[in-house]
Amino acid sequence: MKNIFFVLIAALALPQPAWGDSSSMLADSNLPPEFEASYDIHKSSMRVGEMEVSLKMVGDELIYESKTKPVGMAAFFLGDQIINDRAILKLINNSYHTIEIKHEMQDKKKNRNEHYIFDWDKNKVSVKYKDESKVLDIPENTFDNYSAQLLLMRKPDKEKSTNIYSVISKGRLKEYKYQLEATELISTKVGNFDANKYVRKKDNDKKTTYLGWYAEKLNYIPVKLDKFENGKLDVSIQITGVKWLNEDTANAN
Repeated sequence: MKNIFFVLIAALALPQPAWGDSSSMLADSNLPPEFEASYDIHKSSMRVGEMEVSLKMVGDELIYESKTKPVGMAAFFLGDQIINDRAILKLINNSYHTIEIKHEMQDKKKNRNEHYIFDWDKNKVSVKYKDESKVLDIPENTFDNYSAQLLLMRKPDKEKSTNIYSVISKGRLKEYKYQLEATELISTKVGNFDANKYVRKKDNDKKTTYLGWYAEKLNYIPVKLDKFENGKLDVSIQITGVKWLNEDTANAN
């Protein structure tokens, strides 16, 4: 059961690389309004966790963060195994760039934490993963597997169904390939929504697939995130509540 919480944020979570493409850039015009949202996490039919997610402007910094904790039987087995993710972004040359990322997990047995500090003048990132430290060269507009989700929170380009993003995860650079599929109707505790469906395979692993649904009526924030293993649903994250922190901005979209 411990593996459940190691993959949650990634589930949140596509043929030329799009480093300089507009689809890999974040600006005020294609970000959702500031919000706070809550999600339930299910393993098979069992509710095993809760996740709180927020997007806020603090001074000149954009803060995207989440807190995930086990509930019920999962809490009995995992105890206080809380996962905190925090991405800090700043507007650089009219596009938001990640300047710091922290992924912290309360686990006494193993150090699975990640910490990244970006230097966009040199296009480098300082990496601390587990007990290893190093510096990597990175392409323009590199994100982590959590804040990369912001790239999907926008009106999709129907003429471009495949997007490739540069992502730093577990101490190394990766490419995330998202495939936009047909809009689907998703039922949630906060209503029914027509949502854009994105599919991502895990690297070259044909066994693992991530699906995400982003609803236009909720300013394209995710309403459901699923992880499949060998064609079977493994973990599902579903929205249970949302609060817009600036109602005027939220209602204008």
